[in-house]
Amino acid sequence: MKRSLFIIIMISLLAIIIVSLYYYYRWKPLWAYEEPRTFYSISHHQDDTLRIVMIGDSWVGMRTDTLNIMFQKRLSAISGRPVILKSKGKGGEKSRGIYQLMFEEDGLGTKPLLESGADYCVVIAGINDSAANLGKKQFSHHMKLIIDFLLKNDVRPILIEIPNVNIWNVYGGKPIKDLMVDFIKSLMTRCGMYHFPEYREALRLMLKDSKLFGPVIYVSMSDWNGKDYDLNMQLFLDDQIHLNQQGYLKLDSCIVNVIIQDL
Repeated sequence: MKRSLFIIIMISLLAIIIVSLYYYYRWKPLWAYEEPRTFYSISHHQDDTLRIVMIGDSWVGMRTDTLNIMFQKRLSAISGRPVILKSKGKGGEKSRGIYQLMFEEDGLGTKPLLESGADYCVVIAGINDSAANLGKKQFSHHMKLIIDFLLKNDVRPILIEIPNVNIWNVYGGKPIKDLMVDFIKSLMTRCGMYHFPEYREALRLMLKDSKLFGPVIYVSMSDWNGKDYDLNMQLFLDDQIHLNQQGYLKLDSCIVNVIIQDL
């Protein structure tokens, strides 16, 4: 009896190890570290116009022309200078993809926006890295690639901190099988499942260790949300992940203020 139980336990452990290794190597490309891309130049115009580019995930992709025009008018009124804001984002995109899009011209590529000129670049990323359990080291690595490229072009990066969106409001309806897959991924990347704080802290640590807190403008959730990391639901759509009109206006007001302070 004991021998049979021992054999069953050993076979089960072996099966778990084999399955884990299979999925680890199957998912390994998801966790790959992007290499720095070939450098290109971002234009700097000899006029007094402030040029801002916004890149990132759906928080940028869902922006409307009306929001961009309102942003331009607000910043122009306070700074006394003409303002051009260009934005382009991709829903569901992770930090690696956002970096890759900086070197693409077609579709959702943001290279044309950057090449046309930028004094500041607002970067919104991280929700999807955490939701996909890709790992905080991978996230920090790709954010540093984005930051390094911008700084080499004398563009001031403005990073919007990952908020505590309610990912369970959407993901809670996933089949058990898919939730288990996400849990296994989180174990493999050694991060809590959909755990935003670890990604925030990893980014802050990278900025500190790389001495980038000075060159980079870091906008925390509490800077514009007003309730620390707790969601102010008045600023979000019913999915509790994406901003509504009021949310965009409040975030934009904060971005305008940090640019004014920097000027």
